[in-house]
Amino acid sequence: MIEQQLVNISGEPWSDFLIRLLVNVISIFILIRFIYYPRNSRVKYIFTFFLMGMMIFLIASILDKVSLDMGFALGLFAIFGIIRYRSPSIDLKEMTYLFLVIGVSIINALVEFSMQTLIGLIIANLIIIVSALIMEHYKPKGYVLKRAMVYTPSNYSVLNDNQTLLEEIRQNTGINVLRVEIDKINKAKNEITVWIYFRENNPGDVKEHHSTDLATEDSTRDWESTNSNSY
Repeated sequence: MIEQQLVNISGEPWSDFLIRLLVNVISIFILIRFIYYPRNSRVKYIFTFFLMGMMIFLIASILDKVSLDMGFALGLFAIFGIIRYRSPSIDLKEMTYLFLVIGVSIINALVEFSMQTLIGLIIANLIIIVSALIMEHYKPKGYVLKRAMVYTPSNYSVLNDNQTLLEEIRQNTGINVLRVEIDKINKAKNEITVWIYFRENNPGDVKEHHSTDLATEDSTRDWESTNSNSY
């Protein structure tokens, strides 16, 4: 009896289960390490995405053969809801990758599998991986970056004229700023925080100026780009 349970722990032979697991591990690793990480450089999400994918795969593989009553299913959703509301918010892009990892893991765990359908399972994984790779490298022509900037104006009268403020920031930073939005004013420190919009292909040589400080939208994030928008 115990031997039979070991052979059919997920309702299928160990060989089929291990092949599924191998396909899932390879797909998630490629998606996270070679597509997500090189362009985002957020190491902590490698740990999160990989283990999340592995856990979803194992849960889905086992629960595929387990009947759930309504109370247990609602309790499972409640647990995930509590975890979500108590965790810090993540960017839309990271949330998309999390969804991809979960989706790939569920596909690999629940699709009808046999050695004859192995090629189809691999193709399904490749479709997701290639789609993510293409979208990581695709950028529209009007690609514009948004940055937070702490700036000391020559005088506060420039705040009344957006065009004058725009020209002053261009002269002091050497960045061809397309648009500027005032976010905060700190008269005690004689500083203002503004959002600047500029195209990504700006010259790399930016004039240094003691009154300017370019920062990302959240300085605690791993020196990543903030929101990128089409202008």
